[in-house]
Amino acid sequence: MARMTDGATTLETDVFTLLGVRPDGIASVVDLVADGATHARRRAEALLAEHASCEAVEVWRGGGLVEKVVR
Repeated sequence: MARMTDGATTLETDVFTLLGVRPDGIASVVDLVADGATHARRRAEALLAEHASCEAVEVWRGGGLVEKVVR
């Protein structure tokens, strides 16, 4: 967490982007504030279970691929 000049607290390192990737290459995007990579992975697994059209969910953080969860 980081403090802003007005005293507000921000979460810099716990923002993940989940990409639900379909077989045709189209991806839907979900930004997620997670309690670490384990929580982000669980959410990716749930997203994959909820969306039958996706063949994988990629977990990204700060422009880097953390992992790819596949069926």
